[in-house]
Order: sequence, then C-alpha cells, then structure tokens
Amino acid sequence: MCPSTGIERSSTFTSSSDLPSPLAALRAVRAPCMSAKTFVSGAIDAAGPETQRAIAQLAARRACEVAGLADLDWVASALTAVARQDPLPPPLDDSARMWQILANDPRVPRRTVATAVPPQRPAFRPPDTPGVVPAPQPQRAPRRDRVTGPLAARAHVAQAKPTGPAAYAVQITLGPPDPAARMSQPHMALPAVTGAAEADLLQAALDAVFAAVAAYGEDYPTLLEEVWSVCGGRT
Repeated sequence: MCPSTGIERSSTFTSSSDLPSPLAALRAVRAPCMSAKTFVSGAIDAAGPETQRAIAQLAARRACEVAGLADLDWVASALTAVARQDPLPPPLDDSARMWQILANDPRVPRRTVATAVPPQRPAFRPPDTPGVVPAPQPQRAPRRDRVTGPLAARAHVAQAKPTGPAAYAVQITLGPPDPAARMSQPHMALPAVTGAAEADLLQAALDAVFAAVAAYGEDYPTLLEEVWSVCGGRT
C-alpha cells in the first residue's frame, strides 16, 4: 500500500513476464509510489512516447514557474535543452554543482511549500437507525513515548548529546507526513528538470511529474489536471 495515498498495490500479476503492456514497462521503471504508477498506467503510458515527452517538459516548466526559477538564466537554458532534447547544460549536468548554485544564487526565491498531502476520506459512520443508540467508541489513550504502566506519568525521553567530534544525535519521526511541514520550493522543483531529461520517456514523465507535484505542494491537483488534459483524458 502506498503510504501517502492508501492505494493498494496490485497482486494480480506475479512476474514481469505475466504483465501485459503497459504494466510491464511500468514495473521496469522507478516510481516513488504506486499512485504514480496507477496514474501513468491509465494515462501517460497509453498516450505514447510523444505525449510522454510533452508531459515531462510541461511538468519541468510548471515546477520551475511555480517555484520562481523559470526566469533564471541557468534554469531557462536547461528548460530549453529539455525542449530541444539536448543534454542538460551546466550546472544541471552535475548534481553537486546544481545544488551549490541553487544555494548561492541570490536571485533564487526563498519560498516554502506545504507537503502534497492527498485528501483523506471521512471516517465511516453507519446510518442512524430509529430507536437504536450507537455504542460509545473507545477513546485512545494519549501517547507517552511508548512507556506504559505505573512509571508512564514520570517517564521522560533522554536526549542524545554529542560528546565528541564524531558524535551525533538522531531524531526519528513515526507516522504519516506532517501536513504543516514546509519545504524549500526551489529544491523541490529542480529535480523535475533533471527528471525530464531522462532518456527513457516513461521514466522522464514519471520523475518530472512526481517532482512537480512536490513543488506544487498542497496545490498539486492544479498540476495533475493539466497533465491529465495533455493526456487527452485517457483512462
């Protein structure tokens, strides 16, 4: 199951040889989540290579536009290269250099975006029946950092403190992504450009759209509607 969307993975087919096209091609490429594969299997893959290229280019450009990067000379030249199917120019041809330029260019907007959290289904509520009083639902006890029993009220979490040059502290967060978390929008957007430059057009569409969704954040449905229109509404 995809942790962000709750979409079940298909278990109908057990090997790549059993998969009919286009699912065989989708199994071969990297996809960050089954929801992306589901969307592509019904739309992008069915649209064919030329539409896949157009979607990758669209996603890259929209990601840069929403992040305020499209007018920067080094980003604009990369978008032009993607449109012309040319190799990416510097600095996007080198990942380390790309991130360095992004961090040091004073023209890069310092803006953040919320996590692209899909809408949640409301909790199931059975229909009211006249004369029937619903049973009370048990209340979940507040979490006390996994400490139970009589000592739970006095428990505290020990914080790891560095004791030397090689020491470090690790913080682990459990559960779904925090909807209130903010991310650097330019950092979310640039991978859409490098993804769109992939030689495999299906992979390029997957990577560019996924990065663009992250760049749009909570407004990602606007992007997916445009991607869907490019696909011609294929199902």
